[in-house]
Amino acid sequence: MKKYNKSPLPFQGQKRNYLKIFNRELQKLCGDGTGWTIVDVFGGSGLLSHNAKYTCPNARVIYNDFDNYTERLSKIETAEQVRRDLLTFVNGYSKYEQLTDETREQIINYLHGKEIDYLTMYNYILYSGNFASSLEDIKKSTKFYNRISKISLSCDGYLEGVETVHKCFTELMKDEFNGNVLYLLDPPYINTNQGYHRDKNNYFGLLSQLTLFELMKPPFFYFTSNKSEVMDFVDHENKYSHLFNNCETFTTKNTVSGRSAYFDILITKTI
Repeated sequence: MKKYNKSPLPFQGQKRNYLKIFNRELQKLCGDGTGWTIVDVFGGSGLLSHNAKYTCPNARVIYNDFDNYTERLSKIETAEQVRRDLLTFVNGYSKYEQLTDETREQIINYLHGKEIDYLTMYNYILYSGNFASSLEDIKKSTKFYNRISKISLSCDGYLEGVETVHKCFTELMKDEFNGNVLYLLDPPYINTNQGYHRDKNNYFGLLSQLTLFELMKPPFFYFTSNKSEVMDFVDHENKYSHLFNNCETFTTKNTVSGRSAYFDILITKTI
């Protein structure tokens, strides 16, 4: 089984910076996975599910694909063809160089009328902080850059042995499972859309967060950051602070565009 250290297609918020700690703590708790069900409640790109199955091959791993990431994976061959075609437009440009207005127009004309995974494609020509889910979004950016990867896109074996479901987190966390159960919890920040697509009407507000707290039970791995309001529940006495008693906390520093920094936080409760 091939091991992926990042998702095959770009995904905002994938936990690749956590993987070394995640896999170590997962193996410490679950061993080879025998007798365990690992439920990736907010599955995102499936990167945690993939690594859980790789690290604990005998575990039952359930990936909740709320964002329909598997639909994007099913069209990865088309995305790969687009990547190769885009490379022809940037021949002669150095990596990260700004493209001329003429090349920008050529790329826009090429994209017109094609079936495009814009959530992958915009990463090739726009810098982080910009977002595009359509050609109209792409056109709003007046500056394109050569950020096109020379590595072929592939998802061979990525979700091999993983069960995929598409459920609201409230439904999934009420399901009954046999044996030991570990919940992987990587919810959106409070007051954000639940899915990767910004046009989805899946708002994760304070009520959603409190509902998650009501459903949580150990063992769990909870992913958050110092930008999240959740840390207020962890650090201060309140109705839900007992959930985080006897937990271990792991922190990693991340830098955005070489300027601002924030801390990713993994909270594990195994007892």
